[in-house]
Amino acid sequence: MATKKEIVSKIEEIKRVTNIKVNSYKTITRGGESLIIEINGKWIFRFPRNSISKENTKERLDFLISFAKISPLKIPIPKYIEDGFVGYEKIQGSHPRPTNIKNLTERDRLKIAKQIGLFLKGLHNFKSKKINFDTGYLVMRKDDYKTCPKEISKYLNTDEIKNLEVKLKAIANNPLNFKKPTSIIHGDFYFNNIIWNPDKKVITGVIDWANLGLGTPAMDFIMLADFNKNKNDKFLKNILKYYGAKGDDLFFQIKENAIIDTMNWFWSYYKENNSKGVVKMIKKLKNILA
Repeated sequence: MATKKEIVSKIEEIKRVTNIKVNSYKTITRGGESLIIEINGKWIFRFPRNSISKENTKERLDFLISFAKISPLKIPIPKYIEDGFVGYEKIQGSHPRPTNIKNLTERDRLKIAKQIGLFLKGLHNFKSKKINFDTGYLVMRKDDYKTCPKEISKYLNTDEIKNLEVKLKAIANNPLNFKKPTSIIHGDFYFNNIIWNPDKKVITGVIDWANLGLGTPAMDFIMLADFNKNKNDKFLKNILKYYGAKGDDLFFQIKENAIIDTMNWFWSYYKENNSKGVVKMIKKLKNILA
């Protein structure tokens, strides 16, 4: 967490470089690899915290500038690109919660599905020679799905372990998961990185492209809703209709891989020694495996 002194120093740097008059500011807590400061409710400035978060920054920023020209949704367009930070105009709106989508009328849910499907279609079909690196933690590695990790299995009963092993085996045995990636994916496409207008009930933008890279397209779908059960199947099928998916292979691949989202959150909390987060994800896993 940034100190007051560090934040004040960054704000002074912003003022010096951009000549923006700072009337108000706030730090944004999400985005662990960067210090994010919102200025005047209009500007977002990201300061990378480490060398890892700086890797491939130029290539990602160049991509955003190019993709913004054809993207059906707003994305951040860098206006200030400095050695120590990147600044862009804030995309106005709020983050929808899964319950917001759940409580929409059928017509409005279809409208959201259409927006998501067309956006991902445009993204996954967009070509850029500069994006020649993978997306990072969402890269599929077959060895990761050979058996139930002991860090998780100690919380599960015999039947739950058996059910998880079946799911992991299905992931490992699907060749679509391990094809050499040629599609550019967002890499962290979930509702915290989606902006919408709750009054008009439409998506207005997609933010936080720090994990942009080559990856398996299915991974950009698995965090959009709980696809482990059947309750959101219609929503997913509508997304895929506008995405232009042919056949059912992608549908079943997304359903198959949906459990990876919960497992990734478990690992994130586990590595942070966040016991409450671990308990929350184990509870969710148990519900999935019941």
